[in-house]
Amino acid sequence: MTEGKDRASAPTGMRKALHFLGITFGILVVCTFFIWGFQTDWGKVRIERQSITAADGSTVSTLVYFPSSATAENKASAIVINHGRSNQAHSNDTWSMELARRGYVVLSPDLFGGGESTTGDRNAQSLSITQYAMTLPMVDSSDINLIGYSAGCGTSLKVAQRLPGEIHSVLEVFGPFIVSSALGDNTDLGKLGFDFGVIKSTADQYDYNFIGDPESCRQFMEQAYASGAVASGTYLTSGSGHSLYYQEVNGTLHQTGNISGETIDAIINYEQNISPAPTPKPSSDQIWLPQQIISGIACVDLMFLFVALVQLMLEMPFFRDIRNERPKLPARKGALPWVLDLILGILIPTVLFVPVSAYFMVWTGAGTPLSTIFTSTNFNGIVGWLLVAIGLVGIIRIAVTAHIKKKNGGKLQLSDLALAAEGEQHIRPSVPLKAGLIGAIVIAIIFIWLAAVEGFLGINYQVWNLSDYLGVSPERFVRAIPYCILIFIVMMIGCSAQRILPSTGNERRDTWIAVAVDTVLAALPLFILLFMQYGGSLMIGTGETILPQMDIYGNGKNTSVGALDFAFGYCYMMGGTTGAVTYLYRKYGNIWVGVIPAAIFAGMITLMSFTIVA
Repeated sequence: MTEGKDRASAPTGMRKALHFLGITFGILVVCTFFIWGFQTDWGKVRIERQSITAADGSTVSTLVYFPSSATAENKASAIVINHGRSNQAHSNDTWSMELARRGYVVLSPDLFGGGESTTGDRNAQSLSITQYAMTLPMVDSSDINLIGYSAGCGTSLKVAQRLPGEIHSVLEVFGPFIVSSALGDNTDLGKLGFDFGVIKSTADQYDYNFIGDPESCRQFMEQAYASGAVASGTYLTSGSGHSLYYQEVNGTLHQTGNISGETIDAIINYEQNISPAPTPKPSSDQIWLPQQIISGIACVDLMFLFVALVQLMLEMPFFRDIRNERPKLPARKGALPWVLDLILGILIPTVLFVPVSAYFMVWTGAGTPLSTIFTSTNFNGIVGWLLVAIGLVGIIRIAVTAHIKKKNGGKLQLSDLALAAEGEQHIRPSVPLKAGLIGAIVIAIIFIWLAAVEGFLGINYQVWNLSDYLGVSPERFVRAIPYCILIFIVMMIGCSAQRILPSTGNERRDTWIAVAVDTVLAALPLFILLFMQYGGSLMIGTGETILPQMDIYGNGKNTSVGALDFAFGYCYMMGGTTGAVTYLYRKYGNIWVGVIPAAIFAGMITLMSFTIVA
């Protein structure tokens, strides 16, 4: 690009960048308004994030939902929701909002393993939050109820046992296997001094792995209840006079309870039966679905906002010198490039996922030297797969590109790998440095927005397990840095070995075609695996899964206990950031300005909630 053309295009480019930014930010503001409305019942519930010091000295960050109907004169029941492993407080937004709409005071803490709390003991942290709930002036301290989800089931049970006579009820959602391990030899639930309920998904792979099919789970609960036959929908009376309840739900997996209408219906029914709602509503009166739809739009839009901010930076005079003319590489014609894409981009990564992720989980598991650097065992399996699969595919693509260049009498150049402008023999140091600065500025802006939205409104752009747009906490920030580096390496290899698509002659159309193709192909291997695993699991309906992963717990069953269990969000992250990098490269001819900010964005924002879990 010549200096004259660069100056002439500057005002136009800046106007377009500002226009793009205005549209994306405007959409986000509108979505934010509706998410706030849904989650607060249009102002009838106030959501605050509070920091509480636990008995073990750790700081526990907690979302507290205060219904306007709950006052010191009109006290309400309180519900403490303990999230599962690799989750955080916002993971249970759908439950929290539905319960708060019915007048319950809801506390949803970030327990160690996710969110903003510092390292500590999960049980001690939850115990402190429960005791704090008892001190709230608008809470009836004699009506404290606990809900556990997955690993949070064990937490809830332990907390209740440490507060004898002070807990009204404990509801375990998708946790018979956790109840089994938490109780140990003391399996007589009838002796517990509180009302106790269990909601089980019939297709829960963890129950299947540790206990067995739904019938085996019913037999286990029957033995644990020691007070009568157990069937779905059963209320039994324990020896201490408290109720024992068991409910099975269909059509949901272990990971999808937060977006299962049947599960949420069962939770509402149980809580309203055990502790009548201050503002009763039918269990069918649910608002979480539109909240999730609008949140989904906001999550996608935030990815576009990220691109718009990077684009705006590149239109500024200080950063314009790192823009390049994108080299016009000849498009490969015929079916062969698409066959190569099928083999290299989909088949090889799909086949490699289960064995590679399993071994990385073992090599980086708790107690290994690498576990102090890469602290999330499940995330390690996914990143390890990315390193091997994308690295292998990238090397093959680069070798093919080099072969074609040599065959045509040329030599592989940096520009062929998208690493520099055409004709440049070396990478200018200012290019990655300024790209890093762009990334830092853009991420800081997004962090400030996320902090402001949660600080003033108490909400977050959270869609089930697909996206986690969380604010920053110092501990999570530090633990995310190694993953940002790995993600950068993976993206650099994958994007340098660029896919050359046929040209239509319309640059704008070709750009969006490239973005769409790269986005889909980046996300497709994991999507295929997840569809096979969990689509198949739902069809079987017992918890048995299609793809046997390495059973790191040693039970030797055809089960799902590996990295694939936690891979839902990575389709979105991988596809979204790959599409962003493709767009920025085709527009500005510099792969660095896409990859470096995208790696920071993915590691610090979209995956941050997973980086503390041991």
